[in-house]
Parts: sequence; C-alpha cells; structure tokens
Amino acid sequence: MYKPLLFQCVRLALIIISIILSCYFMTISFSYLYPLAIASLIAIILHPVVTFLEERLKLSRLLATTGTMLVLFFLLSGLLFILVSEFIQGTLFLAEQLPTYFQTFSLYLTNFIEQNIIPIYQKLTAYFQTLNASQQAAISENLKHFINNLTASATTFLQGTLLKLPTIIVSLPSSITIVIFILLAAFMITVDYKKIVLFFHRHIPNTFKTPVQKVIVQLKKTIIGYAKAQIILVLISAILVYIGLVILQVKHSFTITLYIALVDLFPYIGSGIIFMPWIIYLFIVGNYSMSINLSILYGIVIIIRQLIEPKVLSSSIGIHPLVALITLFIGIQIWGVIGFLIAPIMLIFINTLYRAGTFNEIWKFIKG
Repeated sequence: MYKPLLFQCVRLALIIISIILSCYFMTISFSYLYPLAIASLIAIILHPVVTFLEERLKLSRLLATTGTMLVLFFLLSGLLFILVSEFIQGTLFLAEQLPTYFQTFSLYLTNFIEQNIIPIYQKLTAYFQTLNASQQAAISENLKHFINNLTASATTFLQGTLLKLPTIIVSLPSSITIVIFILLAAFMITVDYKKIVLFFHRHIPNTFKTPVQKVIVQLKKTIIGYAKAQIILVLISAILVYIGLVILQVKHSFTITLYIALVDLFPYIGSGIIFMPWIIYLFIVGNYSMSINLSILYGIVIIIRQLIEPKVLSSSIGIHPLVALITLFIGIQIWGVIGFLIAPIMLIFINTLYRAGTFNEIWKFIKG
C-alpha cells in the first residue's frame, strides 16, 4: 500500500533535486555560456535565410552564410552609424545647453534658499538660543552625527564609483573579444547547423526525442512572439513620444525619442527614467507649461501602453503582466540586478515548458 506512495515521493525528490541543480548550474555557468547562447540564437535566426539562399540560388552553405552575415553586418553598421551620428548631434546640443540649465537651476535654488530656507534657519537659531546648555549640546551632537554619516555615505559611494572606472576600462578589450567570439561562433554554428541538429538527433534517446522537439518548436514560437511583442510596444511608445515632442516643439525630438526607446528596450525600466527627472527639473525651474505638457504626454504613453501591453503579450506569448512582475521579483531575489535580464529568459523558458506539455509529462512521471 505504501510502496507506490514511496516511489512517488522518490520521483518527486528527484525532480526537485534536478531543478535545484539546474538553477545552481545556470547561476554559476551563465557568465561563461551566455556568448555561446547568443551565438546559437543568431544562428537560429539566420538559418532560414541561409537555407533559402542555399536551395533557391544553389549556393554552398559556406558562401550563403558568409553573404548573409556580411549583409547583416553592413546593414547593422549603417543603421548604427546613423543612430550614433544622431546621438552625437543630440548629445552635443545637450552638452551646450547643460551649463544654461545648471545656471538656471542654481539661480532658482539660490532664490529658494534665500526666501525659504534662511528665514527658517534664523527662526530655528533663535529658538536654539532659548534652550538650555544640555539641550543645545544634544542637538549639536545629533547634527554632527548626521552630517558625519551623510559624508561617509557620499564618500563611500564616490569611492565605489571611481574604483569601478578602471574595471570598466579594463573590461573593454574583453567585451570586444566576446563580440568577436559570438560572431565567429554564430558563423560556425550556422554553417554546420544541419550537422549539429543531426548530431543531437542521433544522440538523444528516443524516449526524450518527442518532448525535446516539442520544447524546441515552442521555444522558437515563444522567443519570436516575445521579440515581436517588445518591438511593437517600443515602436508604439516611440511614435507617440516623437509626435508629442514635435507638437511641443522640443529641439532634437528624434534624438530624445531614441534615448527613450533605448531605455524602453530594457524590461520593466521604461521611459519614466527619462521623463520623470525632466518633468521635475522643468517644474523646479518654473517652466510649468512645458512640465505639464510633458506630464500629459508621459501619461498618454503610459495609459496607452498599459492598455495594449496585456493584449500584445497575451496574443504573442500568452503571459499576463502580473506573472511577468512576479517572475521579475523572484529573479532579482535570486540573481540580484542581473535578474532584470535573466527574469524574462526564465519566463520565456517556463512558458515554453508549460505550452509544450512538459509539466504534464513531469506529473505523469511522478504519479508513475
């Protein structure tokens, strides 16, 4: 009577141990294997194009792959050149305007201190003089302690920032090496794509062939759906922002839109990281009309995105935004800041397993 239950518990324990070991292995090996994963993804994307050239134009696999990667390289280089040129022009404009912005902000801050802070300080000083010596000493001691803590925190932050600069500079050659490795690996995988698939097909046991094929097919659909959903959302937001900035007659609207679209590509960060400081600054310096206009534009972008995001995500990959938010929280708790990047990958993978019926197969295995 208890044997079936015992075997079920053993199988459940095996599944749990396998999941824990897999997560541990991914955590350790992520920094080493992610270039290969990116190269494999590029190869999967290029494979249909290369196969089309190979079959229709009767080109060799090597020549088709070389031509495809060269065309892709030149297209991306041209697009990057245009974007960088626009970024440089916009950045130079912002660099020219920054001293004026800081001067305006400094004058406003000075007036605010003179009109509001100094009268309060004078009142506090007058009140401070009415206190007895022990009370004055206690307040002075607490004030010194607060200033010391604030200074220590600021010093630690600046030291940490400055110490990271050499690390960033040293990592630049390593980053170039990683990019070269990704490109070479993508080229080699694309050339031998059919051989690699055949190799895995031969060495995967027959028991796992059908589930693995289901997972691979569903993974392709999910990745394409997720990429399509993100591109649609970013494009809609960028178009709305650009139209709004043009209507408001903001200079270098295209450059600012590019910056906003760039930060919008990162999951869960969004355009608010640019809009909010901009709106607050305009409000502080007294440009209330532009501050209100930008707030309205930002509100429109947020509302429209919130309205279409569930529909786009659910139709593309079938994931509710609440599930995405929970996955993000778990990812940050496990992997820290890098969880911002790992969480969407984990979400796609889990959704793929669910849609491929893997969880049902696992449940059947546990039940025996």
